[in-house]
Amino acid sequence: MILVLVVSVLLLLANGFFVAAEFSLIAARKSQLEARAAEGDARAASAAKSVGELSFMLSASQLGVTLCSLVLGYLAEPTMARLLKVPFHAAGLSDAAAHTVGFAVGLAIVVFLHLVFGEMVPKYLAMSAPDRAALLLAVPMRGFAAVFRPAVRVLTVTARTLLRMLGVQPRDELSEARTGDEIANMLAHSRREGLLEEVEHRLMTGALRFPVRETGSVMVPWSEVVRVPSKATAEEVRQVAIASGHSRIVVHAADSDAALGFVHAKDLLAIVAGAEDRPVPPSMIRRMLVVPADRTLQQLLLAMRRERIHVALVVDGAGRTAGVVTLEDVLEALVGDIRDEHDSRLA
Repeated sequence: MILVLVVSVLLLLANGFFVAAEFSLIAARKSQLEARAAEGDARAASAAKSVGELSFMLSASQLGVTLCSLVLGYLAEPTMARLLKVPFHAAGLSDAAAHTVGFAVGLAIVVFLHLVFGEMVPKYLAMSAPDRAALLLAVPMRGFAAVFRPAVRVLTVTARTLLRMLGVQPRDELSEARTGDEIANMLAHSRREGLLEEVEHRLMTGALRFPVRETGSVMVPWSEVVRVPSKATAEEVRQVAIASGHSRIVVHAADSDAALGFVHAKDLLAIVAGAEDRPVPPSMIRRMLVVPADRTLQQLLLAMRRERIHVALVVDGAGRTAGVVTLEDVLEALVGDIRDEHDSRLA
């Protein structure tokens, strides 16, 4: 009887091993394991291979859990019933009643131990440190799968066939990709918990949203853009730059709001003495990119780098001028406020 109890404890531990192996392979990050494998870690190489063969390894794990549970039930429950029958019989119950009550209580004890120590505890341990658990358990798990390969293969093929009949395409490994919303929530949680500083949170959040954020969300609306007509003199443009604090001033047609380009304040230094009261020469008006409002910031940044133009005119779906965006506006969306007292925005 003692031997049976010892074997039962070993089966309980074995059941926990298979459960922990299963959940560690599901939750482990293959990229991290592969990085360690590249450094020569044999356990990591085995774990990464197991993650890549997830359906096969899960079948092996389920086979192990099933075998342990069946044998545990076969050995432990009758043994517990016989042990508990004695005190219940001594308490005054008849032989039949003591056997029945002893069996029920013994079954409850075995099921409780199986659930707690054979299922829940190893599951939580594996989920709390999946990469570490995968490193510890992958090699013996692969050994078990190799020994029982024919049975595991039958289980795997059967399960995959049934899935295809249901219109589900089986996969051998899980994707590690996260959606943008999931990553944003993770960053927000880390900020609330004090794991990220405010600057770090802003940088990461900006980088996360940058590829899909539209130009219209960061542009300066046309009604707020500091601009001068094409007939404005160099001195007038200089005064506007000084008053507004901006280094780039948009120039529009004299008889309409049609944007012609922009003048950079430093170019005004090239105006010869006596010409300050004349209109800014057309050669000094720099070209602007023209982009739709729904163009992403990533696309806009690439266009600015390609054309070497740092100011863009934003137009709406109807081709009307909606606003202006500068390189600084784009970079601020990525890394936060980068302006100083020499603000080069246009509004």
